[in-house]
Amino acid sequence: MNQELSSVNRSVGLVRVAVAAGQALLLFLLYRAAMDKVWPALAPQWFFPLLLCGLSLPVMAISSLGQMRSAALLRWLAVLLLVLVSLTQHDWLRRNGWNNGWGLPSDEVQIAFPSPLLFFFSAVCLYVAQALKLAYEQNRQWLGSYPVYFDLSWKLLVQLVFSLIFVGALFALLHLGSALFMMLKLDFLKRLLEKEWFNIPVAVLSFACALHLTDMRPSIVRGIRNLLLVLLSWLLPVATLVLSGFLAALLFSGTELLWQTKHATNLLLSSCVVLVVLINTAFQDGTALQATARILRWSARVACVLLPILAALALRALQLRIGQYGWSSDRVIAVMCALIALSYGLAYLRAALKAGGLLSSIAGVNIVMAYVQLAVVLAMFSPLLDPARIAVADQLARLQQGKVSAEQFDYAYLRFEGGRYGRAALEQLQQLQPEKALPQAATIRARAAQALALTHRGREKADVITPYEVWPQGAVLPQGFLKQADGTAAPWLSADHRACLIAKTRGCDVLMQDMNHDGKPEVLVLGRGSYYGGSLYAELSPGVWVHKGQVDLQTQECAGVKEALQAGQVKAVPGWDVLEVAGARLVVTPEFAKRRHCTP
Repeated sequence: MNQELSSVNRSVGLVRVAVAAGQALLLFLLYRAAMDKVWPALAPQWFFPLLLCGLSLPVMAISSLGQMRSAALLRWLAVLLLVLVSLTQHDWLRRNGWNNGWGLPSDEVQIAFPSPLLFFFSAVCLYVAQALKLAYEQNRQWLGSYPVYFDLSWKLLVQLVFSLIFVGALFALLHLGSALFMMLKLDFLKRLLEKEWFNIPVAVLSFACALHLTDMRPSIVRGIRNLLLVLLSWLLPVATLVLSGFLAALLFSGTELLWQTKHATNLLLSSCVVLVVLINTAFQDGTALQATARILRWSARVACVLLPILAALALRALQLRIGQYGWSSDRVIAVMCALIALSYGLAYLRAALKAGGLLSSIAGVNIVMAYVQLAVVLAMFSPLLDPARIAVADQLARLQQGKVSAEQFDYAYLRFEGGRYGRAALEQLQQLQPEKALPQAATIRARAAQALALTHRGREKADVITPYEVWPQGAVLPQGFLKQADGTAAPWLSADHRACLIAKTRGCDVLMQDMNHDGKPEVLVLGRGSYYGGSLYAELSPGVWVHKGQVDLQTQECAGVKEALQAGQVKAVPGWDVLEVAGARLVVTPEFAKRRHCTP
């Protein structure tokens, strides 16, 4: 029997290593595609589904091997693949729109990265779904024995956490070895650790091996889990005492101080999460409370009473913010989280009010709420409850109903956080007809057009007021430069500089300076903000301008440079290379050469 079990374990281990090797190869190819800017990196709407599936599905397969039949595993992976691809495609399209989403020509700037919330919620939901699926394979029913759900979910969590710790410890050891060899002037290990073809396979394979080892030693994992739960459960009395004191103080101070913080919702929802986790560390598989200390049993019951109160306060805080400023994507997500917390709270309160004090009905609540959470997340990242769509519709309604004036309306929110819904709304506002619209239709049309022309969040005010300034005072841009820049024969002018000098939708600053001492000024165009990077343009022949080089400097690192440039206190060092400004040297790097920062 032991020999047969060892043979099965060995075969499962080999399959897991093979899956991890395939995952490492896929992730390495995706990394190289991103670095080399080749397909699929050139089509982010396909690159990020591949990346998300490449990161998650092999891990799901590795954790399922030996616990799920092959046919059931393949069906499960196919379902997860379909869900992940659908979620990432919708995320791409909701933020970039249909024209941009499929690589069709468009002047719109594509958002190349998926929403960070998509990665976070995908990871959480994959963990929950995997625990439910593994429990189903054992129970053969969707609402089975709670101890099985408890055992498998906590085992999976411990495995994932300790596998990540193992990978981190391995790389820490390798870097320690690298430092030791470097003391002997041997840099082979240091150079090896800089290679992605080494780091990616080592990280992936070590993670898979750690998952396999922990799966083959269930008693060790169970022991670690029990120790962790015991330690965490004794935090429950402390959390109950602190939150009870907070609510008692709130009775005397009133809620106004709470609402004035403007981040009450985050803290209250965090408190709800802490209570749910700690209550379950004491409850465990449903039998632990029978043998635990009385203080833990009473703390668990009191915590169940506090939970719905905290969730209701979070909803009230959200209601006030929504009443003031309307819906936003973050508020839609926060309301969903608060409603889930309130559902937990009401169900836990019902369990706490039952006689016996053992909270037995929590078991069924936890299983049902796991399915509810999966359904809510899928709805939020689909057209059904898309937060951006809800927020944009509400913000437009507030503008049309006069709840917010045309001057105070946040057009940039629609442009950068409303996704394709926000851009469609701005296009609609841009076409607003005075006879059919609001009294401030002209202002709305102008602001909507300005917002559509923006390319970066946070620059709208500066871009609208002062598109560019020419230094030193009194200097003007040559008409030939502007004329050529406005035409199609100026591929040398970057998109950012064209947006500033021609479209006047972004801010930049222009320094007129004779760099080569030929009696004619060259044009140095610098970006705005704390980072002052830019480009140098020179007149090759009358009316013909070319790009000569790049300039990098950070104003925090070079004090007084901005003021000196504005005042014209600049000295050109012969040879096109350096400007002496405020005691610093601003390096002009030739085109296509490596950039450098200014040096003292």
